[in-house]
Amino acid sequence: MDMAIWTVLRGKADEGRYARATLVNSVGRGIFFALSTLYFTQILGMPLTLFSMFLTFSAVTGLAGSMLFGRASDKVDAMTMYRTLLAVQGLGLIIYVVTDNFICLGITMAVVSTADRGAAAARGPIIAHISQGENRVSYRAMLRVVSNIGTAMGSVLSAIPLTIGTRPVFMTLILFNVLTYFTAALMLRGIQCGTFASAHSRKNGRMGLVAVRDVPFLLATAANAVLYLHDGILTIALPIWIASAKSIPNGMVSALLLVNTVGVILFQVRFARGTDSIRGAGRAGLRSGLSLCAACVLLALSREAVVWLSVVMLVAAGLMHLCGELWQSASAWSFGFEMSGDDLLGEYQGVLNAGADTMALVSPMILTSVAHADSPAGWLVLAVVFLLTGLSYGPIARLAARTRSK
Repeated sequence: MDMAIWTVLRGKADEGRYARATLVNSVGRGIFFALSTLYFTQILGMPLTLFSMFLTFSAVTGLAGSMLFGRASDKVDAMTMYRTLLAVQGLGLIIYVVTDNFICLGITMAVVSTADRGAAAARGPIIAHISQGENRVSYRAMLRVVSNIGTAMGSVLSAIPLTIGTRPVFMTLILFNVLTYFTAALMLRGIQCGTFASAHSRKNGRMGLVAVRDVPFLLATAANAVLYLHDGILTIALPIWIASAKSIPNGMVSALLLVNTVGVILFQVRFARGTDSIRGAGRAGLRSGLSLCAACVLLALSREAVVWLSVVMLVAAGLMHLCGELWQSASAWSFGFEMSGDDLLGEYQGVLNAGADTMALVSPMILTSVAHADSPAGWLVLAVVFLLTGLSYGPIARLAARTRSK
């Protein structure tokens, strides 16, 4: 792992404080991600259909939160808003353990989702304030590594309630997650980001949502959303595809997830280098599309091969998927920072996140259709989609560069 990450974590500057707060909060989030579905459906007895409806509703409200709070973070102190949204999420988690009322739980899930996506959009202005110029993308990559480390630690801790299976143990771990939200908010106390928005913005006529009228940025957002399908490939499509292939050991799912988690921790910062410009972001997007295309082709061929060859192709697909994911993340961060002025970072980040979140909302339907099919044709179609999307990044980057002075 890059030693710069440990240097940042140990640092006394605002970059170090924010990184440490991210680590603490990520541990709690990792716990909750692993046990939330079982807690709601098995411990609380919520019908699976109702739980799915609440998740969908929460995802939709999260889209609104991403854009609204993203814009708000340009107008007010982004750190104050971020800390407030952390506290809202912590309070929401408390409600999860004090009520069995399904309607109340569903509303709370929507509020927590809205606060979560709003906090994600606020990270852009925060990073712009506490990091410097060309270091922004690199620092954002470090934060992702820190977040993955915390999430992995939380996933390990979640084995406790998942093994014991009693309600008090589940509730204890959820309350521990609450503690991480409030602790993170307290750790960030005293950091004031201020705001980049000023009379200069109003003088230039920047009224309403500027990002949704920025055609090059919308094209980059759409391309990024397509590449973001990679997230569902690993967690939805791959397990189904492997389970349907009788000759491939089911343990390959866990092995590939582990490879992905470790790979992000080890290589995300390295893959982000050279992407701190619009053209650099375009090159990363192209590489991501080509890598994901190769991964889909390998997956298409893997199920009908002999066992040893299937395993080799799955490992190769997992590595190609990892490369695609790392380049997609770096490309998205760079476009988010480089295509917006400092006074609109939150708004642009909110729109960019909303694009990815929209894909996350519809991807289960797309990917289950691909993975459940008896034919590998779906994977090959997906490969073509990734290929064309990757190739589109060059023209998008050139168009964006022409419309900006950066």
